[in-house]
Amino acid sequence: MLKILNKNIFLQWIILVALLALSIFTIITKTQMGNGEGETFLFTTFSHFFSLHKYFGKGIIIFVLFIQIILLQYYFAKNEFSSKFSLLPACFFLTILLLTKSLQFIHPFFFTSLFLLSIFAIPYDVSAIKLRNNAFWVGTLIAMATCFDPSAIILFIIAIVILFINQFSRIKEIGIILVGFLLVYFYFFSYHFLTDNHCEWFVSFQQLKLFGFLNFATPVNLVFQIKLGCLLIMYLYFMIRVRLISESKVVMLRKRVITLNSFSILLLGCLIVSNSTFPQLFGYLFVPIAIYLGCLSQERNPLYINEIVSIFTLVVLCL
Repeated sequence: MLKILNKNIFLQWIILVALLALSIFTIITKTQMGNGEGETFLFTTFSHFFSLHKYFGKGIIIFVLFIQIILLQYYFAKNEFSSKFSLLPACFFLTILLLTKSLQFIHPFFFTSLFLLSIFAIPYDVSAIKLRNNAFWVGTLIAMATCFDPSAIILFIIAIVILFINQFSRIKEIGIILVGFLLVYFYFFSYHFLTDNHCEWFVSFQQLKLFGFLNFATPVNLVFQIKLGCLLIMYLYFMIRVRLISESKVVMLRKRVITLNSFSILLLGCLIVSNSTFPQLFGYLFVPIAIYLGCLSQERNPLYINEIVSIFTLVVLCL
């Protein structure tokens, strides 16, 4: 089935349009904001705005979803993970969002995915002057992301790793990222301080806890443990398999796969920092999983191994 889809771009367009239409319908008719308790101030602010202006808020969510799809496809095509144009990463991403009901209840990871893909879209293999400008914007994007979701602080580490892998690991660029990050926080602090709302601003960050998902009243049940174990095994399989596929490719593609595997591993740190509950906790992994499934879909394999792996992954995610 994946071989047929990979060869037929017209069929991919039909599936993508159908999934996108279903996603928009789901957002318009069913979308609600998840519990903002314990989250940072921009997420709670948007939740409050959504409660007052539902249709406008749903329009913003649809717009964010469109940008995510465009950036995901851009990242996949730019890194040449497929020998020809493919829409399967976007198809897998929308399928995962629909199966996991992630569009019915919007949680912080939805915005983190947007900022993650935005950071990937920024070029790093440019001249020194452009790189410094880009580093500044990366810092501001990461700061904005953490204002929606504290787990997005992992993006700071991801940005540094990308700089190292692309051989632009100079301290100056890392310092510029930090400056961009701090400037955004200085602006928000100044605003809340001048409006005498800084105490509330601090409280939103004081609620953060490592391994927060272990502190909820609902205990970690056996189903969650099995689901987590299966997902981590599949995640490891994706990284190893894509790495093996890239061994026969050019050096540049191997470097891109190393970057992909690196940020995939680092995103597991979001699970530690996040305050999200069990089903939504895996939302941070949706982007890399969609990319991995898109990479494997073009590989020739006996006994329909990739089809079985893809179906199994989707089943585990929607349990």
